[in-house]
Amino acid sequence: MNTSTSAVSQISDDDLPALYRAADNASKIAQKQFSRLTAINLGLLILSAIVGSLVLTNIHEKTALAITSAVLLTLSIFVTLAIRMTKLEQMWYDGRAVAESVKTTAWRYMTGTDPYYIQPDLKANSLFISNLNTLLLERKSLFARLGNQIGGASITEKMKYVRNLPTEMRIATYLAERLENQQKWYGEKAESNLKSANRFFAGTIISQALAIISAFVFIIWPQSHIRFTGIFTTLITSFMTWTQLKKNDQLAQAYGLANQELMLIREKAAEIKTAEELSLYVVNSENAISREHTMWLARVS
Repeated sequence: MNTSTSAVSQISDDDLPALYRAADNASKIAQKQFSRLTAINLGLLILSAIVGSLVLTNIHEKTALAITSAVLLTLSIFVTLAIRMTKLEQMWYDGRAVAESVKTTAWRYMTGTDPYYIQPDLKANSLFISNLNTLLLERKSLFARLGNQIGGASITEKMKYVRNLPTEMRIATYLAERLENQQKWYGEKAESNLKSANRFFAGTIISQALAIISAFVFIIWPQSHIRFTGIFTTLITSFMTWTQLKKNDQLAQAYGLANQELMLIREKAAEIKTAEELSLYVVNSENAISREHTMWLARVS
């Protein structure tokens, strides 16, 4: 088929089901809050290490430092409990899982792919909405959190319009607005995660080197009032904890592989001749995208 047929103008998040926007927004907010609380927790531990590294002889100053250290560690405990009780990490994962599943379902609907292939619109619409409800109910914790935040249509006018386009325009739209955008997203994420991984690795190595230097400095000048070794040791632990949380190396590799896989899939678009072939093509493409999301959940869980 001719894949040069013009695609529909840009399909934005507003053109997707309201559940997608609600789940995506909930996931982003939870991720931001979870990362912020984790950073605060690590910051409190680093501050406590700095306070604990001071060596003073005045009894009043030593008492003040001890109290300060105790307060910082107590605050760290409260932050840890907050992270645990709010279940932000689970909300982050559940929101991402639902949002991506809804997007996949929406594109299957728009391209007339199984299970929406050659069905009357009313029947396809009913099945689509039923499938969205199933996706949300599978994540009951997310369902409880979203509450009344899901406002808007489950099937937008743009989705209906794309569904009723000729086969050539549907595949052109799918290539431009789904595969190309997803491939670009994977490429950008792979690059940003690789840069982050390199930064945290550098921070860990530098902290280790400074900890060793500090240990030798203390051997040479044991009368020093500041013992930096503990500070840099805490920094090492913090960098390693953050690296374990973000999993930048694994994600960079996963996104890079997904990017390459979609590139190969896009090259097969020229072989599509019929609506049946389009249906099979979209199924295979969406399965590849879903596979990356499943691997992502496995890595971060």
